[in-house]
Amino acid sequence: MLKLYENIKALRKLNHWTQEDLAKLMGYNDRSMIAKIEAGKVDITQGKIIQFAKVFGVDPGDLMGLDGIKDQLVNSYVQSSKNQELIELYNNATPEIQDIVDRLLKSAQLHPESSHSEGNTDK
Repeated sequence: MLKLYENIKALRKLNHWTQEDLAKLMGYNDRSMIAKIEAGKVDITQGKIIQFAKVFGVDPGDLMGLDGIKDQLVNSYVQSSKNQELIELYNNATPEIQDIVDRLLKSAQLHPESSHSEGNTDK
């Protein structure tokens, strides 16, 4: 069960959440229960494991360390880093460039079937 507690802490940090943030998402009154869970000082029920998995968007088995949570963490970190880089580029762009990006994103949302995918030769 120790892997479960380590994974909860790792996923919380990956999401840039405080213990207080996670406590609120889980329905706890304050951060003390999250601190105890991450330290492995309390056992949590199967229902709470499922709830934690839903909050983090992972499979309960992965959360418990039964499967490839490490790969998920690495992939999430890489994706998070890419997203952060794109946000920084956008924020540092001129208003004109931001306007172009905004219009492209709106267009992509209005026409999702026209977004490109590898191997698509229908165009």
